[in-house]
Amino acid sequence: MPLYEYKGVSSAGKDTKGVIEADSSKTARARLKQKGVYTTTLKVKAKGAKEKKSGPTLSFGSGVKMKNFTLMNRQLATLVRARIPLDEALSALIDQTDDAKLKTILSQIRSSVNEGQSLAKSVRAFPKLFTPMHCSMIAAGEASGNLDLVLQRLADFSEGQLELRNKVLGAMAYPAFMGLAGVGITIFLFAFAVPKITEVFAGSNMTLPDLTRIMIAISEIMSAHWLTIVLALIGSFSLFQWYINTGAGRAKWDAFSLKLPVYGKLRRMVAISRFARTLSTLVGSGIQVLEAIDIVKDVVGNTVIRQALVASRESIREGKSIAAPMKESGQFPPILTHMIAVGERTGELEQMLNVVADAYDAQVDVAITSMTKLLEPLMILVMGGIITLVALSIFMPMLQLNNLSGV
Repeated sequence: MPLYEYKGVSSAGKDTKGVIEADSSKTARARLKQKGVYTTTLKVKAKGAKEKKSGPTLSFGSGVKMKNFTLMNRQLATLVRARIPLDEALSALIDQTDDAKLKTILSQIRSSVNEGQSLAKSVRAFPKLFTPMHCSMIAAGEASGNLDLVLQRLADFSEGQLELRNKVLGAMAYPAFMGLAGVGITIFLFAFAVPKITEVFAGSNMTLPDLTRIMIAISEIMSAHWLTIVLALIGSFSLFQWYINTGAGRAKWDAFSLKLPVYGKLRRMVAISRFARTLSTLVGSGIQVLEAIDIVKDVVGNTVIRQALVASRESIREGKSIAAPMKESGQFPPILTHMIAVGERTGELEQMLNVVADAYDAQVDVAITSMTKLLEPLMILVMGGIITLVALSIFMPMLQLNNLSGV
C-alpha cells in the first residue's frame, strides 16, 4: 500500500503532520478522521525518490530520537510475546508512534515482512537505526524460535543504555552550564563593567595597586577584543570537535581521557558496563562469542578499549580463553576478567557478565554523584574567586581615594 504524507489539525486545534499508509487517499482521509485529524493537505509519498533523498537522515542519532526507538523496542517485544502475528504487531507500532521518520521505517519493514522477508533481513535495510547487534540478535531469535525472548532482551538492553546515557549527560550538563556561565560573567565583567567603574580613577594622580592595574589591563584587552575572544573560544571548541572526530584524534583523546583523575575513571566504568551488558545480552541470545565480541567492540565508546577487544578477539580465535587476552591487555579490571574466567569454567558466562554489569552500573551512579558534588563547590569557588578579585581591584583604590580626601 502507498504511503501518504499529511498535514492537518487535530481535534484539540493543534497543527499536526505525519505519514499514514492506506490503499487510497479516500481511505487515508477516513482513517485520519477517525483519529481526530482534519486533513488540510494529503499527497502520495514517492517511495523510491524519497528513500534515496532522506536515507542519511534516518540515522539513530538525528533521524529517530533514542527514547522513541527504545519505546518501540519495548512495545514490539510486548506484542510478540503476546503471540500477536509480526505483521499485526508492526501495524500496531505504526499506528502508535508519533515519530514520522520511525513510522516510515516501520511501514517499509512491514511491507518487507509481508513480502516474505525475515524481520532480521528487513531491519538490515536501515543500518543507521538498527545496529549490527540488533540485526544479529533478531536473526538468532528467528532461527531458534525465541524471537519473543530476544526482543525482550533487546528492550531491556535499550532501556538500560538509555538510562545510562541520560545519567552521564545529566552529570555533564551542570558543570558545562556553570563553565559557560563563568566564562560569560568573566567576559561581561572585564569587557563592560570594569571599564565603567575604573573611569573614576582615570583623572586621579594616585598610584593604583598592582591588582587594579592588572585588572584594568585585562579589561582593556577584553573590552577592545571581546568579540574576537568569543569567536576564538567557539573556533577552538569547533576545532577540538573536528580533531576528536578524526581517527588519530579520537585515539589520542580516548587514551588521554582515561588518565584524567575523575572523568577518566567514569569513562572507563561506563565502557566496561556497556561491554559486559552487551556481551551478556548477545551471548544469552545465542550469538557465538567471536561474533559477539566483533559487535561489542563498536559499542564500548572508547578507541583504546576497542583496540584491546580487537586484539583479544584474534587471540580467542587462535584458541585462547576469553579472559586471558583481556587480562594481558591491561585495559580491563581484574574483577571483570576473573568473573569471565569463572563463567567460562562453569558455563555461566552470561550470568557472570550480568553481575559485573550490575556492579559497574552501581559504581557509575556513585561516581556521577561524587563528581557532581565535587564540581558544584569547585565551580562556585572559581566564579566566586574571579568576582572577589574584581571587587578587590575596585575597592582598594576607592579606599585610597577616601583616605586622600579625608586628609
